Amino acid sequence: MRDEYERPTPTDDVPSRRPLAKVRQPQILAAAVELLREQGLWNVRVADVAERAGTSATGVIYYFGTKHDLFRAAISDADAEFYASVWPELDRLESAVDRLAWLVVRSSRSEWVLWMDLWVYARRHPDLIPTHRGFSERWCATIAGIVRHGQERGEFAQVDPDAVAARLAALMDGLAIHMVNEDPGRTPAHYVEMSLTAAAAELGCDVQALLDAAAAVPET
Repeated sequence: MRDEYERPTPTDDVPSRRPLAKVRQPQILAAAVELLREQGLWNVRVADVAERAGTSATGVIYYFGTKHDLFRAAISDADAEFYASVWPELDRLESAVDRLAWLVVRSSRSEWVLWMDLWVYARRHPDLIPTHRGFSERWCATIAGIVRHGQERGEFAQVDPDAVAARLAALMDGLAIHMVNEDPGRTPAHYVEMSLTAAAAELGCDVQALLDAAAAVPET
């Protein structure tokens, strides 16, 4: 099957500062991701990450350089983990309808809290804007790759895949905000239904086929 996605490497935008980083980086990154989920980017200190990882603040700086480098590495690692799990699953599915439904369902259970914090945090810390843009580009490219696959198989209309991906990504971003904030009725199921309904309208395919495929996606 043609490889339609650009495969990321965890923390590929933050190179290791020392060879010894391989020993401690996984523990520090895991601790950072946990704390960022719990407290948000504004509230987490290097000392907090060090305590959770069982090391010193000096040790964290030794491996990552600055707090922003640590945050960038941690969120990049979480992002890469999502794709490392999802892309092999998508590759096993022949139907583009199945692939799109699978991706939307999986995204409803992904790290939206981290991404949303990064959207706002990057506005105050411009050195993180390239990281944010990289995530957005990868997400849109993944959607567009599925659209192209569906067009090749005759499942989707001959529309502009990149334009459709941009619109669907923007819609899902908005739905995710309400989902994360637990607004009334804005559940993961609502996120999936609204996203797939919009996708069906964009791609000229049967919405019920997408919804049925989504219902078949197993719990992680």
